Amino acid sequence: MQAFARRAAVLLARTTEILATLLLITVTVLNLTQVVGRYAFGIGFSWTEELMRYLMIWLMMLGSVAAIYRIEHMGVETLEAMVSPRRAPLVRSALYSIGGIFCVFVLIYGWPLALRNAGQVAPASGIPMIYPYMALPVGALLILVQIALSWFGGFEERRNRAETAGGQA
Repeated sequence: MQAFARRAAVLLARTTEILATLLLITVTVLNLTQVVGRYAFGIGFSWTEELMRYLMIWLMMLGSVAAIYRIEHMGVETLEAMVSPRRAPLVRSALYSIGGIFCVFVLIYGWPLALRNAGQVAPASGIPMIYPYMALPVGALLILVQIALSWFGGFEERRNRAETAGGQA
């Protein structure tokens, strides 16, 4: 079970990293398009800023999944450093439990909110608002899955491997 959880956690982390990378490239291209259009040609695209904002929400949620796998959430590392190494796994488990509870609330309240806004369209880009709103429940669900896989796969063992490999998880 532990080996399966580790493989699934790696697959989920890599998939979300790839998606987040593609979103970051898209946001960068949109931003450059906006800047070049505005300063070189004197025209601006009203929809680029709006689309970048929505893509950044997805980027943050997908990046959080990978950060959980890599044990790189800033708050977790800070609080773990405040306790003895023997108690660090307890602190990590408590923090991820709190994060998991928060994600359950985001999932429970975000899903109906996204569905309620399904008929709405964004004013500048014209995309259906269900896409930006779905970032929260989908991201919360992926985070919950990654937390569960990380617990079953072993946080501590991965942290030790990362430290001996020079920070590579």
